[in-house]
Amino acid sequence: AEDKLCSLSRAAAQYKKVLEHKSYEKDAAHRELMQQRKDSNAVQSRCSLLEKQLDYMRKMVSSAELEKKMILEQQAQLQKEEDQNCLELHAKLEKLEMLEKECLKLTAAQRIAEDKIKHLEEKLCKEEHQHKLIQDKTAQKSIPSKDSTWLCISDTVNQPQHCSK
Repeated sequence: AEDKLCSLSRAAAQYKKVLEHKSYEKDAAHRELMQQRKDSNAVQSRCSLLEKQLDYMRKMVSSAELEKKMILEQQAQLQKEEDQNCLELHAKLEKLEMLEKECLKLTAAQRIAEDKIKHLEEKLCKEEHQHKLIQDKTAQKSIPSKDSTWLCISDTVNQPQHCSK
C-alpha cells in the first residue's frame, strides 16, 4: 500500500507538474497573445497614422501640382502679353520712324517753300523798285525844268528802296 501511495503520490506530483506546466504554457500563450494584440494595435495605429500622412501628402502633391499648373498658365499669359507688347512697341517704333521721316520731308519742303517765298519777295521788291524808278522817270519827263529833273533823278537813284515783308 505504501508503494501504491508512493506511486500515487508520484503520479499526483507528476500530474501537478503537468498541470503547472500547462498552466505556465497557458499563461505564456496568454501573455504572448496579449503582446501580439498590443503589437497589432500599435501596428494598426501606426498604419492609421501613415494613411493619414499619405492622404496629407497626396493633398500637398495635388495642391503643388495645381499651383504649378497655375504658375505655368500665368507664365504663358505673361509671355503672351510680353510678346504682344513687343509687337505693339515694334509697330509704334516703325510708325515713329515713318513720322520722323515724314517730318524731315515736310521740314525740307517748308525750307524750300520759304526760300522760294523769300526769292519771290526779293524779286517783287526789285520789280516794285524798278516800277517806282520808271514812274519817277516818267514824272520827271513831264517836269519842264532841267535842274529840277536832275534833282529828282539823283534823289531817286541815291535813295535805297527797302521792302517790308
